[in-house]
Amino acid sequence: MSEDVLRLDVFLHGARIERSVEVRRESHGIRYGERFVPWREVLWISRRSGMVLVFAEGVSLAVRATGKALGEFESWVDQGVDQTELRRRLMKQLGHEVVLFSAGTAVEGSLNGTAARGLYLAAATRRALYLFSGTNQHSMAWPVDQVKRQIARPGKAGGDSVLLRSGDDKILLRYLFPEEIVALATACRKSHPASRSTADRSLELFSRKEVSPPPQADLPEFSVAAGALHEVANRAAANVPGELQVRALLELGFFESHFLELGEIALGPLLLRKSAASTAGSLRRAAVAMDAAGLRDDTRAAVATAANRMLDVFRREAMRVAGIRGVDLEDREKRVPLVPDAMRDRLLGSMQAPFDRLWSRFEGLDGEGSLLIEALEEYEKGSPGEEDDRVGEAAEQWRATLSRLDNGYVGAWRELVEEIEKTWSTDLLPRLVQVATEDRTGVPEWVQLSVLGVVTLLLAVALVLVFMV
Repeated sequence: MSEDVLRLDVFLHGARIERSVEVRRESHGIRYGERFVPWREVLWISRRSGMVLVFAEGVSLAVRATGKALGEFESWVDQGVDQTELRRRLMKQLGHEVVLFSAGTAVEGSLNGTAARGLYLAAATRRALYLFSGTNQHSMAWPVDQVKRQIARPGKAGGDSVLLRSGDDKILLRYLFPEEIVALATACRKSHPASRSTADRSLELFSRKEVSPPPQADLPEFSVAAGALHEVANRAAANVPGELQVRALLELGFFESHFLELGEIALGPLLLRKSAASTAGSLRRAAVAMDAAGLRDDTRAAVATAANRMLDVFRREAMRVAGIRGVDLEDREKRVPLVPDAMRDRLLGSMQAPFDRLWSRFEGLDGEGSLLIEALEEYEKGSPGEEDDRVGEAAEQWRATLSRLDNGYVGAWRELVEEIEKTWSTDLLPRLVQVATEDRTGVPEWVQLSVLGVVTLLLAVALVLVFMV
C-alpha cells in the first residue's frame, strides 16, 4: 500500500464506526471515502490511548489503528497542521480564562436542554468546562452539584470516565488522562474567587506590601540537575555498540561528552529558569522567572537546536574520518547529501515528541502561575493584620504543578537520550563505519578484501592446473 494511504478505523461524530477505511493523505488534507478534511479547517488534535482525535470546522473524528499505522497517521497530522497556532486560537477564544488542560473527549449527556453526544474538544478552566465540536459549543460553570469518577473495567477502551452533574445538566466524559481527571474533579468543586473591589476595601494607612516582607519562594527540590544529566548520558553511551565505535574511528569517550552536550542544549531553558527562580528571593519573582509559556516555546527551540547539533557532529566526524581514509566526501555530498532533509525532519519529530507530551503540564504551570501572581497582588494590597489563605493555597498548587513538570522533564530527557542513542547505533554509526572502511577509490574495505580473496583463489587454482599439466 502506498505510504500516502492507510487502512484505519474511523469514528465520525454522530455516526457509527467504520472499520478498515482507506484514508488517503493529500497535499491540503486527508480524505476517506467521499469526505475530505482540509488541514486549514482543523481546530484541534488530541492523542488518546490508541487513537488520534481530529476536530475540524465541519466534522470531528477519531482514528484508531494498531502497529505503525497510527504513528504514520500522526506524522501526517504533525506535518500538515501547525499545532502551536491551534493552541493560540483556542486561548484567544477563551479570552483571559486560565486553562487547566485541553483534551479530546467522548461526551454523553445534555447541557442547557440540548443533547451533547460524540467527540468534543474539552477545555477546563478555573471557571467552567467548555466543549467544542464543529459549530457546536457547550459550557458548564463551576461549581457543580456532583462529580464522580467511574472506574473502567480492565481492558475497556477509553479508560476511566468522569460524571458531572449541575442542576438539570449531566455529562459523562471519556478518554481523559488520570491527571486531567484529577484536575477536573478539583476545579469543578470550587467557585472562582472574586477580587475585592476598591469600594469594599476598608481604608488602610499602610498596605501589606509596604510593611511586610514578600512571601519567600521555598521551591521544591528539582529532579533535573547536572548530575542527572551525566548519569543518563553515561548510561546511554554505554549502550552504543563498542565494536562500531572502534570501526568508525571514534575517540574514547566520544558519546559520553556528545550525549551530555545534547542534554545541556535541550534542557538548557529549564535549567536556566530553575536557576533564576531559585535565586529570585521572593515567590512572585520565582513564578515570573519560571514563565511556563516561555519555557515551553524555548524548549521546543532548544530541542530543534540539539537535533541539528547532533547531525552537524555526525557530518563533522564523517568528514574527519574521510580525511583519514583519503575519501572525497565533499564531492560525493553534492550528489548524495550525508544528512538528507527527510532524516533531519524525522529525527526532529522523534526528539520533540517526549516534550510535546508534556503540553498539559506546561499549561497547568502557566495557569497556576497566573493564579499565584493574581493572589499575590491581592495579598500585597491588603492590610498587615489581614489574613489571606488564598496565597498559601495558590503557592501550594503552583509548587505541586512545578514538581509534576519537573518529573515530566526527567522522563522526557530519558526518552530523548534513548532516541539519540538508537539513531546513532542503528543509522549514523553504520554510515560512519562505511566511510571508515573506504579508500580513495570509494570502495568499502570489505569489498576490496572479498575481491582480493577471489583473485587469490583463482591464482591458486591456475597454479594447480599448471602443475597438473
